Amino acid sequence: MTEFNELLERNRKFAANIDLGSLAMPPMDAMPDRLLLVLACVDPRVEPAGFLGIGTGDAGVLRNAGGRVDDRVAEDIAYLSMRLGVRMDVAVIHHTQCGTGQLSDPAFRQTFAHHTGLDEGTLADKAVTDPSVTVREDVAKLLGHPLLSSDVLASVSGHVLRLETGLVDTVVEATAPVHPHR
Repeated sequence: MTEFNELLERNRKFAANIDLGSLAMPPMDAMPDRLLLVLACVDPRVEPAGFLGIGTGDAGVLRNAGGRVDDRVAEDIAYLSMRLGVRMDVAVIHHTQCGTGQLSDPAFRQTFAHHTGLDEGTLADKAVTDPSVTVREDVAKLLGHPLLSSDVLASVSGHVLRLETGLVDTVVEATAPVHPHR
């Protein structure tokens, strides 16, 4: 049995105990005015449902390497906000011991760039070596992104998951964007 087959068995147990249809999208006129969205790393040790206790239907979750903000993340947030007709409260969460820290090593970064065709400067910007610093940078990127006006974002906050303890520290309190719809 492959690892995914084991996950499929778990899915059968999940499906037997939940009615996802009951979590169907409410009509647009019944949608809440705000929705929580968590941006986190793809590291399997960093599972927002586990360390935040998020249940099915509680929040949206976006995950990428390092939980970093780039234009694709901003586009996803703008799309979700427009599609659902709600403003987003975004919690950006970086973590200690992040594997993207390897991107700060010039030799590794050069080899990775050579194999993938990605730009070394872009890769260097993705490194999470000090999550307290990078989460502040990413909150600022979201708050200043031209796609993410106050019509899209209700607030953005920044947090660090400390893998050593399992605790999440708030680094940037929830902050509302200052630029209105353009």
